[in-house]
Amino acid sequence: MGPLLLAADSAFSVPLATSLRSLAERSPLSWPLEVHVLYDGINEEARRKIAASFPLGSMVLHWHQFDLSELVRGYSTLSHVSKMTYARLVLPRLLPEDCQKALYLDGDILAFDDLWQLWSTDLEGAVLGAVTDRCLDPTGHAGLPRVKRYFNAGVLLMDLRKWRSERISERAFDYLDRHPHTPYCDQDALNAACDGRWKQLDMRWNYQCGPLEEIEGKAQSGALSIIHFVTPVKPWQPGNLSPNVAFYNSFRGRTRFVRTRSEYVKHVLKRTGYQLLEKSPTLRIFWHRTKAVAFWAGSILAKPKSGRRSKTGHKRTHDPMGQS
Repeated sequence: MGPLLLAADSAFSVPLATSLRSLAERSPLSWPLEVHVLYDGINEEARRKIAASFPLGSMVLHWHQFDLSELVRGYSTLSHVSKMTYARLVLPRLLPEDCQKALYLDGDILAFDDLWQLWSTDLEGAVLGAVTDRCLDPTGHAGLPRVKRYFNAGVLLMDLRKWRSERISERAFDYLDRHPHTPYCDQDALNAACDGRWKQLDMRWNYQCGPLEEIEGKAQSGALSIIHFVTPVKPWQPGNLSPNVAFYNSFRGRTRFVRTRSEYVKHVLKRTGYQLLEKSPTLRIFWHRTKAVAFWAGSILAKPKSGRRSKTGHKRTHDPMGQS
């Protein structure tokens, strides 16, 4: 099996390690997996912990540090989405010209099947294979590109030869230059660039899990091969109300990022607080008003004081050294 491509920043160290662990465990016949990670902000200690999170000999890990800030300046993202989402558009450049195929995976996935089955899919002349986005209707959402079908870009089986010859990355960036505030970032751009040129894969290869959908039963049944946590409610975040926290932790617990006691206590306290807010309208009103007052007070305190005028009429200011 050829290269696997992922991208992450420092906030995604835990899910990246967890995803890679699941990939290694489910594809033992393809060891060592060749994995390329485009990263920004993941320090050396975190990279060592990630590399030590999967079985010895299961993976050859290539790290590629890349600062996307200049390349994607002016492009927007959703509030819960990192700028690293745009890495999908540059990842094919990391591989040599003679590399004709690659599999891109988001960092918020778990694998439950041997990836060889996906890797060996015949794309039948398409530039990539992907799964239809089950959360979005391209005809019913303002701002989405008008395409025949709209795919989710969390799992992409890429024909790199066609990708390069059809200038998919360049066409996607052209779309972003014309629509810098497109709601779903590079996913919209890729859909515009690949309209009519992609093959629809079975939903099992990128099952997009809803925020309150309990996934363990479906995963254990063998009906799903890759689960993708697509919403802002991520099961590794402390305190959130995802029903998949314990299930996800069973995978995380096999990495070098096992949740500590203090992290567990923090999670329980925050989760309990959110549950109380969910059940009590009175508490919700009190909570939102308290947050509003705190925000207002913080804004007042953070507001720079205007310089006072001395008795001589000259305006007094503070210099960088703190002297008047």
